[in-house]
Amino acid sequence: MTEPTYRTVDLDGCEVVTEAGEVLGLFKDVISSKGQDVWMVQGRVEYLVPALKNVVLNVDLTARKIVVRLPPGLREIYES
Repeated sequence: MTEPTYRTVDLDGCEVVTEAGEVLGLFKDVISSKGQDVWMVQGRVEYLVPALKNVVLNVDLTARKIVVRLPPGLREIYES
């Protein structure tokens, strides 16, 4: 089974929330690299979230909502 792919323009402005329902902000952009893509999320702080299947749990383009599970320590990097 192939992983779904999304165009940046389709994700732009989607609300990004944690699996606990906490709003992190809005999807803004993709930073591409050789290893993995990173999604830029802009809220009260800017988060760079790895676009990995164990991090991005659900993308609902109809609801304009992305559910993520932040890797341990990621939040502390941006909120300290």
